[in-house]
Amino acid sequence: MSDYAEPIEKLIDEFRKLPGIGAKSAQRLTYSILRRSREDAERLSSAILNVKEKIRYCSRCNNFSDRDPCNYCNNAARSNETICVVEEPNDILAVEKTREYHGQYHVLHGVLSPIKA
Repeated sequence: MSDYAEPIEKLIDEFRKLPGIGAKSAQRLTYSILRRSREDAERLSSAILNVKEKIRYCSRCNNFSDRDPCNYCNNAARSNETICVVEEPNDILAVEKTREYHGQYHVLHGVLSPIKA
């Protein structure tokens, strides 16, 4: 027998599947949604579905984008002479914050492992 009503338990389980979200965080997120209005929940669910429908991989750099090519690849001011290879799309943001790099990117979406090759 569960401690939660079935819909609550299902939402907690779905949140727990997200990286960095443990049982306590999943519970907090679930109860936060329960305290919010239906309109807030609809905006959240709409944003999730919207990102799944509209975001794709850039055909040049493999970054997530709603455009192809993405804004980085489409920027004529960026140098084609250097490529920064990053593990995940959010790593591009860290490099961009330095305002020092003006080349292209390539996103691996994971790590390279010579042992697994």
